Amino acid sequence: MAKQLSQDVVLQWVSLASGNFNTRQMWAELNIVTLEGKAYLRVCLGRLVDAGVIAKTSLDGTFRKLDNEKEVMDWESADTSNYLPIKLPFGLHEHCLVYPKSIIVVAGGKDGGKTAFLLETLKLNYPNFVIDFFNSETGREQFKNRVTPLNLPSPAPFYTFQRYDNFADVIDPTHFSIIDYLDFNSEVYLVGEEIDRIFRKKTTGVAVIGLQKPPPTKTLVKGKIVLIERDLAYGGAFSIKRAILYVSLSGNRLKVISAKTPKNPKVRLANMQWSYSFDDNGFFTDIKRYYGDTNDTI
Repeated sequence: MAKQLSQDVVLQWVSLASGNFNTRQMWAELNIVTLEGKAYLRVCLGRLVDAGVIAKTSLDGTFRKLDNEKEVMDWESADTSNYLPIKLPFGLHEHCLVYPKSIIVVAGGKDGGKTAFLLETLKLNYPNFVIDFFNSETGREQFKNRVTPLNLPSPAPFYTFQRYDNFADVIDPTHFSIIDYLDFNSEVYLVGEEIDRIFRKKTTGVAVIGLQKPPPTKTLVKGKIVLIERDLAYGGAFSIKRAILYVSLSGNRLKVISAKTPKNPKVRLANMQWSYSFDDNGFFTDIKRYYGDTNDTI
């Protein structure tokens, strides 16, 4: 086996590999069955590590190809006035800038207004952008019933897709993408990973992503049971990393959790809140700035 195996054969196999790979895979695919062959494979892989072709991972016998490509960012010629004319519910666009390749996250509790926010975002922006609406929450009939009160033109001035996962695989880098919603069931640690994949895929387009918040927790305050709503969606801090704007809805209040690009750098947008009600069709009405106790959690 050692005579049949060569450095060139190992290099060729590695060049075709994707993601992480391990020696057991190579044993099987290269038909390496002898101790001599396995020892020689380790020598070949060691040479590739020394040459900077591959790197060891934290798992014994597992490697990854080194990505030596570097994309030059010409930031000096960037136009900082090149923000997008995006409009958002609650007039949030009057407070923050949205540049190309931006991620906006809308976290909402059950029946808290997440879908209403996403659909109203659709209505506000379809005249100026190519919008792809990814629906994972309803069937055709329920979706039509939900959208009809918006009185949009016919045929619909946007694209609608039924999609449940791996959104980054199909998202157009240049379009305005709205996702209702990103759901990983019990694997909430994957939320941040998928948002990161979407961010990397975008070029001139943006994505507005709906996320589900955990149910409120019960706690005892001065002898009374109080429901405490959480600010962040499932995925916690991982869900906020890429967002230039992160808003949280529940309890008939919207709260800005994070805003990285305020229009006025001297104005801190975090913790700004608005109260709202719902009309008969489940869309926002009676919107007002909320100036309650700043220690409140929605």
